[in-house]
Amino acid sequence: MERRGKTAGKDWLAGLILLGLTTAHGADRPTDGKPGLAAWPLAGDELFSQRIIPRLRIEIPPEGMEVLREYHWRRNEDNLPRKDVRAIVREGEIVYTNVAIHLKGSAGSFRPIDAEKPALTLNFDKFADGQRFHGLQKIHLNNSIQDASYVSEQVCRELFLRAGLPAPRASHAVVELNGRPARLYVLVEGWNKQFLKRHFKNPKGNLYDGGAAKDITYPIEVNSGDYPEDRSRLEALVTAVQETDLEIRFAKVERVLDVDRFLTFAAMEVIMGHWDGYAMNRNNYRIFHDLESDRMIFLPHGMDQMFGVWRSTPTSTITPMMKGVVAKAVVQSPEMRRRYLERMSLLITNVFDAQAITNRAQELSARVQTALAGDFVALANQYQAANWLCERVLARIRSVREQLAEANTPLRFDAAGTAALTGWRTSREAGSPSFGPNRSGQETLLIRANNYAYGSWRTQVLLEEGEYRFTGRLRTQDLQFDDNITRSGATLRLSGDRTPTMLTNAPDWTVFTHDFTITGLADTELVCELRASRGQAWFDAGSLKLIRKLAPAKK
Repeated sequence: MERRGKTAGKDWLAGLILLGLTTAHGADRPTDGKPGLAAWPLAGDELFSQRIIPRLRIEIPPEGMEVLREYHWRRNEDNLPRKDVRAIVREGEIVYTNVAIHLKGSAGSFRPIDAEKPALTLNFDKFADGQRFHGLQKIHLNNSIQDASYVSEQVCRELFLRAGLPAPRASHAVVELNGRPARLYVLVEGWNKQFLKRHFKNPKGNLYDGGAAKDITYPIEVNSGDYPEDRSRLEALVTAVQETDLEIRFAKVERVLDVDRFLTFAAMEVIMGHWDGYAMNRNNYRIFHDLESDRMIFLPHGMDQMFGVWRSTPTSTITPMMKGVVAKAVVQSPEMRRRYLERMSLLITNVFDAQAITNRAQELSARVQTALAGDFVALANQYQAANWLCERVLARIRSVREQLAEANTPLRFDAAGTAALTGWRTSREAGSPSFGPNRSGQETLLIRANNYAYGSWRTQVLLEEGEYRFTGRLRTQDLQFDDNITRSGATLRLSGDRTPTMLTNAPDWTVFTHDFTITGLADTELVCELRASRGQAWFDAGSLKLIRKLAPAKK
């Protein structure tokens, strides 16, 4: 493998037990007696080491195309099962027959089969027992619609592996579908027992797929496992995280969750700005019941929007308001929050070598560019996106290091129990809201809806246990709504509150309050929000305050 800059002499892929969080020895290759390490070769090595970028010609017969045309993914709907159809896959002179293919992807990446780049899952042995693609039973072809650099998935999966957490490997493929122009895809190793055998001594436990934005409290699907009807361990984890007594909760959680690995998992997601992952969005994850330890282990997925894009920035907080019930339950304990930050410090020191990561991204980028040769628009977009990724990596690592020094300071209140709120930033949740400037001396926070728009100003604070009131003045002008707007109007609320009171007509300055209770120690995001199709809302920045109604009980 080519080496560059300060990475010369380092093995980028050899960090599997860096933190002592070993991923169990591989069962599909001989080991040298050390956990997490094994002798080469491994199925798919030539793909994932980038020695080759395969060119695939996929042929789906008309009857199969008709089946695939019936499938459409829609948010907030019960989507049809993803049906497999038979296809022929050609790689040079090699022909794979009876390959099972179905459409993949969800909110951001799903494309219909007749679109320019539908994302696909290929299972080579489902209809042809024993058939392998470079030794692999199953692969995914991701269209990389949300990552023009094409390298985010591979860089981030390698980082998880260096941190000692199992992650399917990623690379690339050039794909031609039914004679259409060839397109570049991100090729990802499939989730199955073959993957599990490399990382766990016993691969028979259930591997659960969180699906699209479903937490473990939902009836999530089983991807793999010898006991798909036995969900007792998953249910035990749900029960544990719902325990209200923090000391009892922690004891229960430790009995069913691999807490050490989970701290690494959550810290890695936050360091890399994985806003669409489990901890921050209850999305893009798998959870495996490791029968050897009898504990649940979270595994990462969907890493095409990382290091500060869309709903995050390179300077986003390292202690976000967790949305995943397990992440929220774990960091709510002061002791676990301390351990989480300690793990983050260890990771940022030992895994996040900024020069090595950006060199790796540029190395992969150079290989990707050879596959895009001739497509000048895609080349230009890739070059710009790869450079932007490297800039975000550098900024994020710098920000995490700076934030670690001050991460455990709760919000300070005056003698009257009041604290002014500052540090407001904008957030576009949906549609196209616009915002007034928040320059020094600006007294109001403005949100304008020119069309369907959900927009907000947000700030985050660390709060101790107690009862609080979020208060401030707001007013609205010319608000209009349509059927696409849910919970219309303007409000002050807590992030995660799905049923806030909304003001739909407040032409004069109106005092608004939102009361809430904090259990344990909690990173809390406060929101000034407008949801409308037309109109605008102002929030008086100087009036936005937090009042502590009930201080923590002394022990």
